[in-house]
Amino acid sequence: MNYPKPYALRKIFFLRKSSMQSSEIQRSMKEKLKALYTDRQNVFISVATSFPDDDLAGPFLMAPSEKYTSQTKQLLIIGQETAGWNYHVHDIDKQMQHYDQFNLGIEYYASPFWNITRKLERALKIDEYSCAWTNINKFDLDGGRPYGKYVQAISTLDNILIDEIKILNPTMCMFFTGPSFDERVKCIYEGIQFKNIENWPNRQLCQLVHPLLPENTFRSYHPKALRIRHLEENFINFISSINIP
Repeated sequence: MNYPKPYALRKIFFLRKSSMQSSEIQRSMKEKLKALYTDRQNVFISVATSFPDDDLAGPFLMAPSEKYTSQTKQLLIIGQETAGWNYHVHDIDKQMQHYDQFNLGIEYYASPFWNITRKLERALKIDEYSCAWTNINKFDLDGGRPYGKYVQAISTLDNILIDEIKILNPTMCMFFTGPSFDERVKCIYEGIQFKNIENWPNRQLCQLVHPLLPENTFRSYHPKALRIRHLEENFINFISSINIP
């Protein structure tokens, strides 16, 4: 009878142990996110019910998969807002389930946002569909960006991002928010620095420096803008060049 070699047994044990630890971390993460969102649910409801005649979809609530916690490097994407979402403002679980079902744009591979996100994951040598994703705007308006009185109400939820990042503890944060959201980011993270990167205009790409953010935190254009401006290849090359232990 052939028995597994001791090294093989140790490797199997390590993989099983790592998988169990990853699952436990992911479960704890989701529980903490749910507690965070439950604590802010009255504000979600207040925002949604302030505009009963308007198509305000949300709130956008995260529920990262076990794939996120199992990577050697954790990538968090911070976007602007969704392009349509669910409306279960009274049901935190359903909103988090919708995030899970959307599966990081698995049916939207051709869209610039998700196509470039996949390239970003590959550049970091992590599995595809293993990042986590959140948005600064927790609601979208008519499937697009809120404005005026809508964004004034929605921005009262901006500081949720601080807690989301604290809970997820990512290795890298990529703000695909562009310079138009810089003032919002400054309000969330008081004293934040938008540090220049060699060979890049600050508007196109910069490093965000703040004690509550990981060292590798960057802000660039929305992926669609990166593609339109023919910056996509240089952007991915820059990410690939970053030395992350």
